[in-house]
Amino acid sequence: MKKLWKFNRISFCRATAIGVFLGWMPMLFQMIPAAYFAVVFRANLPLSVAGVWISNPITMPPMMYFAYLFGNKLLGLNPTYESFTMDAEWFMNAFGNIWEPLLFGCVIIGIVSSIVGYLIMHLLWKIYAYKRLKKMK
Repeated sequence: MKKLWKFNRISFCRATAIGVFLGWMPMLFQMIPAAYFAVVFRANLPLSVAGVWISNPITMPPMMYFAYLFGNKLLGLNPTYESFTMDAEWFMNAFGNIWEPLLFGCVIIGIVSSIVGYLIMHLLWKIYAYKRLKKMK
């Protein structure tokens, strides 16, 4: 269990990928699966959980709208709803029409974003390690 809190390159990179991927998923309580996958993939637990915070009440609506439009584009569909209102009633009425392109867009963007997040964290860790090594010399 201590390894889940360890600060090392692999643990941080995995945690970033997990958190960013789940941050794009259109679901509640994203931190719970983030914690679960941190344990399964031996990633840094706090960073995995914090990574899902890319989606929050402010960023979630534009993220989901973008994912919906992107999913429509990839599936060759025409968007059913070009505009939306930010309330639960609209979402419940529209969900039957939007779930497939929304979920597809979220998964594809989540995969790409998690790979990019992993690579950026890897690069930042290497830069940090290089600077630290250079400072020690």
